[in-house]
Amino acid sequence: MRSYIEPILTAAWLFPLVAAMITFPYMVHQYRRYGAILLLRTVILYSFVLYLMCAYFLTMLPLPSRAIVAGLTTPYLQLTPFTDVVRWVRQSGFVFSDLSTWSGLIVNRDLFIIVANVVMMIPLGIYLRYYFSCSLKKTVLITLGVSLIFELTQLSALFGIYPRPYRLCETDDLMTNTLGGLIGYWLAKPLTHLLPSRARMDELAYRRAAHVSVTRRITAAIMDWLLLGGTAAVATVFVPPLRALYRGADQTEMLITLGILYAAMVMLYFIFGEWLQKGLTIGKRLTHLRLVDARDDSRPKLWQCAVRYSLLYYGVIPLPFGALLFLQHATDDDNMAWPTLLIWFLLMLIYTVCVVWTILRVLNRSSQLPHSALSRTRIISTLVPPEKAIADDNSVRHA
Repeated sequence: MRSYIEPILTAAWLFPLVAAMITFPYMVHQYRRYGAILLLRTVILYSFVLYLMCAYFLTMLPLPSRAIVAGLTTPYLQLTPFTDVVRWVRQSGFVFSDLSTWSGLIVNRDLFIIVANVVMMIPLGIYLRYYFSCSLKKTVLITLGVSLIFELTQLSALFGIYPRPYRLCETDDLMTNTLGGLIGYWLAKPLTHLLPSRARMDELAYRRAAHVSVTRRITAAIMDWLLLGGTAAVATVFVPPLRALYRGADQTEMLITLGILYAAMVMLYFIFGEWLQKGLTIGKRLTHLRLVDARDDSRPKLWQCAVRYSLLYYGVIPLPFGALLFLQHATDDDNMAWPTLLIWFLLMLIYTVCVVWTILRVLNRSSQLPHSALSRTRIISTLVPPEKAIADDNSVRHA
């Protein structure tokens, strides 16, 4: 039993790391396709990832040492079907005419292994039918394919890491795993009556997409800044003036250079770039968002982009970093320590009040954020549900 529990515990320990790695791509995909993220859909998909990790680790762990594997002489390939069933019956001492031997069929390690191989793939069959809407044929083929991947990985000695396979690759595992997927497909039918269907979840997501959430806007901004950060990193490597400046600059010159580069990126990408692109950036395109004039939902004016992003990227966001740098620089002089601390405290107090005020306005969906209200802009969703797009297309054709 320990050999089954340890792989599951390992998957549970590693799952937060894997979940963190896929969270941002998952959010981008959801906003790109649906415009919203549903809690139930997230739970289903993340539980599916955890299940796949558990299933994979059950077939690979625990990992023995290379020395132990090198000394193995046990077979590693079994192609004869029903070998496990024959061994199960023989090891149990079962005699059909002797009722006292019948209990040995149930209390038997070989039976436990067979049942475990079946049970391991039952969740896969459930996921495939309920969430991915796979047919019976597709469910069987996908389950067989997943099982085949597991078996070939074992046969490859874990991709050549070990000198020889340390687990048995056998036909019976393919059969029992596929049977488990088939059972899961049958068991999934009651779930369709207890949980909302995939189509229903899509409908709810499209409906929620009309409201532009703060998380969706932050996701778009992160994508834009990842692009800008990558561009800046490439520039510092391949542009000779920047490369030479970074190599010979002291801390003050470095901070000034970074500040100028930051200001230039905001000016070119967000102010002029978003105005020229009619309220769009790469991040907004991928999350189906657009910046518009709040008065008539038209293309934002240049002054509106300038006010909006100057307040946000020249004022609110750099303020705490600027205050910390000012504190670090000024406290080098002992005579300025107390005045500097007082100024720093006042700056942080003002910033905290602004942040709290912003949070309160965010919680009230009818209110705009300060940089949106002062610039008279707002962000709208450009996502059109498939049903509405089809209806609009049909109305145009019949007009």
